[in-house]
Amino acid sequence: MTSFSTPDEVKAAVDVSGAIILDVRTKEELEEEQLTPRKFRHASCHLDDCSELMAKAEELMPDKNAPVIVFCRSGRRAAKAKEMLEQKGYTKVMNAGGLKDLTYL
Repeated sequence: MTSFSTPDEVKAAVDVSGAIILDVRTKEELEEEQLTPRKFRHASCHLDDCSELMAKAEELMPDKNAPVIVFCRSGRRAAKAKEMLEQKGYTKVMNAGGLKDLTYL
């Protein structure tokens, strides 16, 4: 089962200096709909291939101790991205679920 951070946890993390909001959907999904008005960074992560995210992680998120709020379409890829980033040494990664779950931002 995929575990999501609560809206209160996500809202608190977003306000921390240096926090990163990370969209791991495909480029096609990104073109269809984006998270607004928040600034976010993008690197695709699929359930079976997070190589783009792993290649770009340190460039996109140089501070491994800053909050990283990850989302996708439904939360499943965000869970995979969270797992991969934690393996890479990121300490405050949150799965915010899907884009439609983020209406509170």
